[in-house]
Amino acid sequence: MKELNVELKKHLKRIKLFPKGGVALGGLTGQYVSVFKGKGMEFTGYRKYDKTDDAGNIDWKASLRAGDILIRELVEERNIEVVFAFDVSSSMSFASTEKLKNEYAAELIATLSFSILQSGDAAGLVMFTDKIVKIIPPTIGNRQYFTITKSLTNPRLYDGKVDYENALGFLVRFARKNSTLIIVSDFIGLNGNWDRHLGMLAQKCDLIGIVVRDPHDNILPDVGQIAISDPFSDQEMVVDTKKVKRLFEQQAKAQLEHVRETFKKLKADFIELSTEQPFSNEITSFFKKRKEKWR
Repeated sequence: MKELNVELKKHLKRIKLFPKGGVALGGLTGQYVSVFKGKGMEFTGYRKYDKTDDAGNIDWKASLRAGDILIRELVEERNIEVVFAFDVSSSMSFASTEKLKNEYAAELIATLSFSILQSGDAAGLVMFTDKIVKIIPPTIGNRQYFTITKSLTNPRLYDGKVDYENALGFLVRFARKNSTLIIVSDFIGLNGNWDRHLGMLAQKCDLIGIVVRDPHDNILPDVGQIAISDPFSDQEMVVDTKKVKRLFEQQAKAQLEHVRETFKKLKADFIELSTEQPFSNEITSFFKKRKEKWR
């Protein structure tokens, strides 16, 4: 791939991290923090009881010693690691809209990484084709964001064949127990025992699948005879869209449904995105649904 049109600034402006006059996280970052809970609560000290406090937090022994009613202050101990597994194979270098699937996905990953890192959690990235082309272990801090975006905007890391079984097998070994793993792909070209490896990941991690599709991945336009090429080889063929349209769309629908059902059986979250629509609305909706599910 010669170049990428990955726009980061316009998405970061929409996050609205800090409202005026306050320090409470807002926008996508606030939603992320409220949905992806930490590993526990850490004791930070005592303060005087207020009538708005939960009486269950009163420490009666400490209160007797101090001669005043005190409550224990707790803060969430997060220590969350989020790794993005990004499919950068050639099928992601396709567009019938203004954005290639991989450009759209790169902007999504950059935006979510920014929110994760701003919340104090660790973010990492694995880019794969039929081999692992880039590994950025999860860590915290602003420098990590620039490390991730530098790889996301590097066209030399894109294109090639795809091997999901190999990629998922690597992730089973790479991902830490109880970390969050977000797989971003069009899920086209599935091979081997990919579903078995996905099951192993679901047992080990908080697993989320994000499918990024172009409208023409699912719907074939009726334009007569056209030449089409295999994204994973040099093979080309001429097809009559009128004759193959129905079969193509049936198979595309069945393939996507198979992926959707696989994640559902594993009780893993699954988000479906189309490059013709901004991802912000769907991601916000996902956060809201996940928060409701965990209440």
